Amino acid sequence: MPVAERRSSQGRLRERAYLLLHSLAGNSLGSHYREFLEQDRRRAYPDTGALLAATLEHAVAHVPYYRGLVSPAEIQADPFAALAGFRLLTRDTVRSHWHELLSETGDRNKWIKNTSGGSTGEPVPLRQDPEHLARTVAIREVYSTWAGGALGEPELYIWGSEKDLEAGGGDPRNRFGNWLLRRQLLNAFMLTDERIAAILGELSEGPPQLVIAYAQAGYEVARFASRRGIAVPPQRGVIATAGTLYGFMREQLEATFGCSVLNRYGSRETGDMAGECEHRSGLHVLPWSCHIEVLGPDGEPVDPGEEGEIAVTGFTNRAMPLIRYLIGDRARLPEREISCPCGRRTQMLAEVTGRSVDMFLGPDGRMVDGEYFTHLMYFRPWLRQFQVVQKAPGEVVFRVAADGEVPSAEREEIAAKTQAILGDGCTVSFEQVETIEPSASGKLRYTIREF
Repeated sequence: MPVAERRSSQGRLRERAYLLLHSLAGNSLGSHYREFLEQDRRRAYPDTGALLAATLEHAVAHVPYYRGLVSPAEIQADPFAALAGFRLLTRDTVRSHWHELLSETGDRNKWIKNTSGGSTGEPVPLRQDPEHLARTVAIREVYSTWAGGALGEPELYIWGSEKDLEAGGGDPRNRFGNWLLRRQLLNAFMLTDERIAAILGELSEGPPQLVIAYAQAGYEVARFASRRGIAVPPQRGVIATAGTLYGFMREQLEATFGCSVLNRYGSRETGDMAGECEHRSGLHVLPWSCHIEVLGPDGEPVDPGEEGEIAVTGFTNRAMPLIRYLIGDRARLPEREISCPCGRRTQMLAEVTGRSVDMFLGPDGRMVDGEYFTHLMYFRPWLRQFQVVQKAPGEVVFRVAADGEVPSAEREEIAAKTQAILGDGCTVSFEQVETIEPSASGKLRYTIREF
């Protein structure tokens, strides 16, 4: 059933109130959301070439790192050909040259500091402007409509955030926004049996919800329901993200929640980049967000049907544009051009591969999303790489490649937060290494459970 036919009057009122509050605060979220939603309904998307050209022109004119790489005339003639004139941007390069990647225009006092651990465990310092944040939230909300969601209709987030864990739900504005939009949060970093059972009970009694979940955490919730024989009425839809969605996970999620599961791909650096539609013929690259290249070991585009490394060029962030950024994930191209029955004529990926997040286990059987430990490593300027290994329920090793010695105070903080989630009896140790080698698949797993 189309989303528009499934809207409640209360949901529409809540949506209008939410967007009005953003407008009164001087935020452009509402205007972008309405624009993108209408474009999606009409299947009339912005010209990707024009968005790419505007991004490249801004970069060569205002960002020192990119200045002089290509001329404005080359960009206007063929932005996709001009893109090849930009160097591939690695995480190491961002870390060592991030000041040169900052735009010389814009109000730096309004820029937001961010960081990403990413799939390779290498923290990357970021600066993002308010317009980027407004656009990426709008893109995320429009994508949710693909899965049956709508602003103001009930949603369950099986999500992870250290701030939510420590502050009991985030700052007051976030709590009010969640209340207004009827969003409830099941913390993916603390999946206790009691909390899972309570949420499943609410799903059984209330109206259908859109479930948005870390892939691994959502799967564990679905398995819990299956093991306990808890029947959950069909929900509006499920979006799985922040990890690889394996076939067995999708099957369990669909069996438990009684609805289709869509795979969404995104990152802290760029926001949501791609996602499945209801036909699941591949992942649509979200047309307002970015352009994606899939490259082989030689840095050249792979052939149809082949797998390679993702290089993303984001369209939304003028404060610190990331062009041909090697994000640390891999994807496979379709074997042939896809004309998806949904009518969205976008760039397509067959699948995103190479992400793996392990669930850690506490001595009492508590499940903890491995990404909790990657969040502990954010904003550590001394850190180059890391890998967190759980060798036993009561033993965790942080393997770190650092510039100098790990500060004792930060070592103690990381250990304390690990014990807070896994129990005081958990032993935490640090192993300092020169570098952390990738696995045989070429992927550096940043969390590993060995048992």
